[in-house]
Amino acid sequence: MTPARAAAPVLALALAAALTSCGVRPTGVVTGADPATGLTRGLRLYFVDGTGLRGVSRPDAKIRDLAGAVKLLGVGPNRTERESGLTNLVEIGRIDVTGRGDRVTYRSPGAFFDADSDRLPNGQLVCTLARAQSYLSSKDEDRRVRPDDVQVTLDNGERRFGPYRCSQFLDG
Repeated sequence: MTPARAAAPVLALALAAALTSCGVRPTGVVTGADPATGLTRGLRLYFVDGTGLRGVSRPDAKIRDLAGAVKLLGVGPNRTERESGLTNLVEIGRIDVTGRGDRVTYRSPGAFFDADSDRLPNGQLVCTLARAQSYLSSKDEDRRVRPDDVQVTLDNGERRFGPYRCSQFLDG
């Protein structure tokens, strides 16, 4: 028997011993919990893809008020986001938006808000404004508000729509 042939069984046994003695014991199937949900921290804008609304981070964006968030939304998705299928359906006219605590009102005379047929543009505004209100309130420890708690009313000068929460436009 050659030395190489004699070493092969020893090497196989050593390898098997190393693999079986690592201290990891077999387990059955382990299921995980539901995936994380809700809104993440920081400023997010909401655009539309083929399946509905999708939030995108704007970590470097500096806004001082809610109008700043609407202006950023009006710029639309960046090149990478457009290439991934995101688009903006919101037409930005005159910006008149106010927020206090967990309430936001967006006024745009002549704008077309329709609770049934225009859910995606309405959702873009509602979710972006809810997130911006939370983002702006996070700078004041005493008045911090969660994005999920913000209610947004859309007003086109003839009719008020809402108040809406962002969750009404996500997943459905």
